[in-house]
Amino acid sequence: MATKQEILRDKLAEYLQAGKAEKSRILDQLQAVSKLHRKAIIRRLKQLQLGRIPDSERRGRPEVYCPRVTIALKEIWEMANEICAERLQPVIADYVRVLRRDKMWRHNDETTELLLAMSLGTMKNRIAAFTKIRSGPGWGTTKPSSLKEIIPIRRGPWANPAPGQGEVDTVAHCGSPLRGDYAYSVQYTDVATIWTCLSAQWNKGEKATRQSLERIKRRFPLTLLGIDPDSGGEFINYLIKGWCDSQTPAVAMTRPSLIVRQTCLVGRAYWLSLRMSSTLV
Repeated sequence: MATKQEILRDKLAEYLQAGKAEKSRILDQLQAVSKLHRKAIIRRLKQLQLGRIPDSERRGRPEVYCPRVTIALKEIWEMANEICAERLQPVIADYVRVLRRDKMWRHNDETTELLLAMSLGTMKNRIAAFTKIRSGPGWGTTKPSSLKEIIPIRRGPWANPAPGQGEVDTVAHCGSPLRGDYAYSVQYTDVATIWTCLSAQWNKGEKATRQSLERIKRRFPLTLLGIDPDSGGEFINYLIKGWCDSQTPAVAMTRPSLIVRQTCLVGRAYWLSLRMSSTLV
């Protein structure tokens, strides 16, 4: 738009001194170059003649959250270990309160009020910009297994299950790149008790994953009754399925549908936000 504005300014003096036929020719040229509507060009030339067009036009809604608010949000986001906006928004007031108490909050009252009033959608957009600038899109290490048909799909959410049934997943400890060999941790979280067991392993081989499950089963204080992993090939294979069936009692193995997985993740995020709130208090 700034370039179009310069083109119109250059032609303004010639347009004002031209006759009717010459003005029509100038308008044809401006319309071909700027791709603006003919009436829009005439209005802009008139506004330039009267001096009513500022050097830089700003369109759209006025900005509510200035860069100072974005800086304050990024500081708290980094303090919170870069969690998502859904988990950060419920506890952001607690972070501000604790930082003010310890005299570590250096932002003025206006910036603080805007930060606390920021909607979830705006916060998600700002945090997405942080991660995009720093590292680009996220990476995932889960690859669907071609043998997932052997594992039944759990089509409903957890409905007050007995202790001993939980979700299991692997976490990659690779840093930013996914190249090379690195450690993984297998995490089991019991749904009823929220008891969590961890086991480290090298890479995501089937045998290493089975050994991690064996260690988790030995350390788990209750009887392991069922596991619900994602569709990664380290879990969905005949080796792990055979191990589950050979246990006494047998360990039921299911995999959730996409909708159920999203429901579980939302519930877990809500529980973590409550846990963080109690820790900050």
